[in-house]
Amino acid sequence: MQMEIRAAAIRGIDRLIDQLGGDGAGLLAEFGVSPGDLDSDHGLLPTVTAGRILRRATKELDCPDLGLRLAAYQDMSMLGPLALAVGNCDTVGEGLDCASRFLFVHNQGIHMSRADDPERYAGVGAVEYRMLHPDIPYEPQTIDAGLGLLHRNLITMSGGYELLGVYLPHPPLTDESVYTKFFGAPVHFDTGRALLRVPTKLFAQPMSTPVNPELRRMVVEYLEAHYTDPREGLAPTVRSAVSRALGTFPARIDLIAEWLHLHPRTLQRRLAQEGTSFQAILDDVRKNAAHRLLTGTDMPFSQVASLVELAGQAALTRAARRWFGKTPSQVRREAKDRRPSPGVAQG
Repeated sequence: MQMEIRAAAIRGIDRLIDQLGGDGAGLLAEFGVSPGDLDSDHGLLPTVTAGRILRRATKELDCPDLGLRLAAYQDMSMLGPLALAVGNCDTVGEGLDCASRFLFVHNQGIHMSRADDPERYAGVGAVEYRMLHPDIPYEPQTIDAGLGLLHRNLITMSGGYELLGVYLPHPPLTDESVYTKFFGAPVHFDTGRALLRVPTKLFAQPMSTPVNPELRRMVVEYLEAHYTDPREGLAPTVRSAVSRALGTFPARIDLIAEWLHLHPRTLQRRLAQEGTSFQAILDDVRKNAAHRLLTGTDMPFSQVASLVELAGQAALTRAARRWFGKTPSQVRREAKDRRPSPGVAQG
């Protein structure tokens, strides 16, 4: 299965390449990527493509610390909605756990989690950054960029923390002093792991900025409702993409396939292998969205039809009879009849 990464993961690489004397837009174009893709909150790339872009830029610019430079160029905002969920957790540890849970939204090929200290010191733990899929070529620049950004995000989350040491699974790509300066801590190479050693008290440390629990709850519910770990199969990926597209831009197979960097025929063939089709997924997503809008809002039926991409109220009525065996009016009325009357004392 092709692993995907949000194009925002390499956001800024074009401008960084320009600053280093290269042609950022031109290099991206060689891989079928535009700078606008990197600035989008929805654009996806094959994980291997992101790694190849970093590798090509490293070679052409003769810049062995490109991954670290890219990490210094980025911040938590490139995580999109996940940044809102993480940034509004109560403690750094809870933020890391939230990031671990939903990291597939950002990058399907990596996993990040708390870990035990590899040196087994009391009061010391670690945050590990790990590649998941054996079919993804190992790119040291990707590891440098990912672990470097994790370090910078921990600084943002904590307001500054004590980094005790850094483990990298590969040899130094440039002078070791460059790594030491970037991380501000001893860096160990060829360890077989990518992690940051930290005091365990960091996990209980409150976030450095005020948090909004209600916003966190809303974003987590959004992530749960709209994203399914695509490593479970292509169908959940397509369902998530259609759910996000519906009511925003046309949920057509050609557009969804382009979003997922697949040919429409390839998408259909792979869905058929999983026992479903694009049209079946689209119909089910429309059904669920229509039911939510009919039973949870007083929105006019014409607007409901528009939001689920049906051609008017008559089309909504036909679809509702097929989905629910009832008209939209009946679905809404029965939902209201089931609600408790306001202001009636219980007991």
